[in-house]
Amino acid sequence: MKKIFSTIILNENILFLRAKLITGYYIIDLIKWLNYPVNNNSIKDKGIIGKLIEYYLTGEKKNNKLNQDIPYLGIEIKTITINLKKKVLNDCFICSFPLLIKNNLSFYKKKLNKKISKILWVPIITNNINTYVFNKQIGDPFFWKPSFNDKVKLNNDWNNLIKLLIIGQLKKINYYNGDILLVKNKNSKKKLTRTIDQNGKFLYIYPKAFYIKKKYLNKLFK
Repeated sequence: MKKIFSTIILNENILFLRAKLITGYYIIDLIKWLNYPVNNNSIKDKGIIGKLIEYYLTGEKKNNKLNQDIPYLGIEIKTITINLKKKVLNDCFICSFPLLIKNNLSFYKKKLNKKISKILWVPIITNNINTYVFNKQIGDPFFWKPSFNDKVKLNNDWNNLIKLLIIGQLKKINYYNGDILLVKNKNSKKKLTRTIDQNGKFLYIYPKAFYIKKKYLNKLFK
């Protein structure tokens, strides 16, 4: 793989300029410029575009499950899939959801808050959900920070979801209709995670994660 830029990003303006330079180009263009390795398995990876964009912007392959993508700038990088009418097509993964109360809930809340404190959104434009990954186009990037009202709603969503966890109402967690947040099963269904049901018994379920709702994300394009 080739690096186009230095791994040192002095400020957010430089990061934004890097993102702006690829606006209008296609994913296949970026793959060629970076000599980014792709195969049948990687193409099936739903996170391939995000990994590609992140490598282009930072010059590094990262796996920042705990921190932001660029912690010293306090910025997370996220792609957001939209159609030609600028309608968001998917909820956006943020971070994992705790499934055992003995886990440090304040740690998980801090991690969630870090991940969404400031985001560089890079829209990925697709004709439809069946558009081949190489043919998707890169849109205009923009920064986003939650407003005061957003923070109130996020905190309310967090509290309601954690209440369901504490009382063992695990089935209701996936159906909680928050203002901004929702919880869904992670894409990977290979590994089960231990949790506790409403009767205090251990059971194993698919790992879950926080997502920002596409209904909320659509407001960012209005």
